Order: sequence, then structure tokens, then C-alpha cells
Amino acid sequence: MRRGLLLTIFTGELLIAMKPSHSAKPKSLKPFKLKPPYASKGRPTVAPALATATAKSPPSPERHQGKNEEKYHGLRACEALFARRPSDIIRVYIVDQRRRHCARLLEWCASNRRGFQVVEQENLSRISGTIHHEGIAILAREIPRLGTPEFSIALESGRLKGPLLYLDGVHNPHNVGSILRTASHFGVGAVLGARNDLPPLSPAAVRVAEGAAECLPVYALADAAADLERLKGAGFQIVASSSHRGDPVYASPLGSNVVLVLGSEGEGISRPIEGLADRLIQIPGTSVVESLNVSVACGILLSEVWRHPIGPSARVTAGADSAGRKALRADNRGRQRFDTTSPSRARRVRK
Repeated sequence: MRRGLLLTIFTGELLIAMKPSHSAKPKSLKPFKLKPPYASKGRPTVAPALATATAKSPPSPERHQGKNEEKYHGLRACEALFARRPSDIIRVYIVDQRRRHCARLLEWCASNRRGFQVVEQENLSRISGTIHHEGIAILAREIPRLGTPEFSIALESGRLKGPLLYLDGVHNPHNVGSILRTASHFGVGAVLGARNDLPPLSPAAVRVAEGAAECLPVYALADAAADLERLKGAGFQIVASSSHRGDPVYASPLGSNVVLVLGSEGEGISRPIEGLADRLIQIPGTSVVESLNVSVACGILLSEVWRHPIGPSARVTAGADSAGRKALRADNRGRQRFDTTSPSRARRVRK
């Protein structure tokens, strides 16, 4: 053949050139490009590999945290938040393993136009700021901080029932959370503290509290000394705990109409607050260590209040007449049935 066909294909282009014969004039053909098979009308031309990478890299689910908002985490803390104040929920982040357990929460989010996102464990750690998220985090409005006006209303209306706790210099969020959890277990009416000293309820404290932060009121008092005096006038007894001084806590019943004052492990109770105390008590021990953790001490003291809710003054009042004495004896007999702290009482329970 006098004519030959030269076919060259490179990088998606087809170049066809006719090899000229001696008698024909050379013809020049313009090269043309083949349209990629993935191009379509109305869509941008994107390489398949890039499209696949884009599909595997969704945009970050994290929402900007606004003022007066917190990212609470921990299963029990988030369950309590949903039960107590669902209207404060803004967005939910959850791992796939928690979807079945939290199905009702996710259904509520879908029905009430609240965003929720299923994320990986490492993403949830980044969003919540901790590896102790327990598979869920909720962006919500922060827990309302109560102050002196709310405290006054509760006191004057009679809704403020003992025992109460007063925190003096306790700032560690894990200790605060543990104290709230213990206080809720033993039926504490409220936790008090000075406004310039009581720390806010951080997400870490709320997680350790295991839901107690949503149901136990915490009052930040503008004038703590004056408000403690008001409590004394209302019949509460101020009892301060110490590591080295005071009567043993087991010496006499504390009663439930009491304000237990807990100080920091390093500094203890401040002098002005200690000066307001009606009693100073300590938890006896070996003295091998300097002191107990403040949350542990809180549990021991509150367990004593729970075991003996009728204090000395209440016992005198109850013994003023025969009906009171009978009620007191019946109450003591009922408590002996459930008190197995001594061998003799344990034998009575078995009988």
C-alpha cells in the first residue's frame, strides 16, 4: 500500500495522521480529545478517584459551641439531661454502638428538628475533648446557675430540706461530681457555696455526677456567711468537718436538719466559715495518711446522717409527751431491723 495509517494514542487524545504519498499533498488534521466517560451534562467533570475520596470524607459534624453552651458527655449524664431538660438540647453526637440504647433520644431529635450525628470513636473524643465520653456527647445549654434569690425563695417557702452541704474551697471537678453523686444518693436537699469560690459545673463534673447534677440544686451565694446565719435562724445546725480536730462523728447523731461543711483537702475549712459552726467533727482513723479524699469524707458523714436522721434536739422534742416517746421507740425499732452494723443487731435481724 502506498498509504499508511499511523495511529497514536496518548493521555486520552487520538491523533490520526495520514502518511502522504509522493503524488498527494500532505494533509494536516487537527488533534481532538475524547470526552471522558464519566462526564455528563449539568455535573462538573470530576475524576472517579477524586469523587470516591470525597464521598469517604464527609464534612466535620462538629457544630460551633456558642456562649452559655457546653458539650456534656457520659451515658448517665446525657440520659439525665434528656429526661430533665430536653428543650436545652442543641445537637447529639453518638457512636454507632450506642444507637440502639439511645433510640428514644434519636427519635426525639428527629421529631423536634434537633441535629444528631453518628461519628467514630476518635472523632467523638475530639468533639467532647475527652476519651471518657462513653459513646455519647450532647451540645446543650449549660446547667442554670442558681443564686441568692433562688436560695431565699426555697428557704422562705420551706422547700429547702436538710441535710444540706456547703463546699468551702472544693474546686476539683471530679471531687465536685463525686460529691453531687453521693449527695443525691443520701437525699441531700441542696449544695451551697460562695459565689466567688464555688466552681461551675463543668462537663467533667457532670459526667462524674452520673446524672445527679441535673436533679440536685446548687446555689452560689453572694454573702455566704449571712446566708449560713439565716439557715441557723431557720433551725439548721452548722457542722464543720476537720481532719485533726473535733468530736468523733460517731459520738452523737448529727440529725437531718444539718448543714455539713466540707473544706478542701489542702487548706481545710476557712476560718470565717469555721467560726460560724455549731459543732466541729472529725472521722477517726489511723492517721497514717494526712486526710481522706473530700468526696470519701462526704460519703461517710452523709451515711451517718442517713442512719440517724433524728438529732439530739429532735429527740428531746419527741420525748416531750408520751405519744412522742412511742413514736420515737417505734422509729428506733424499725431502724434496728435494717441495721446490721453490729453482731447483736445482726442477730435481731435474723430473728
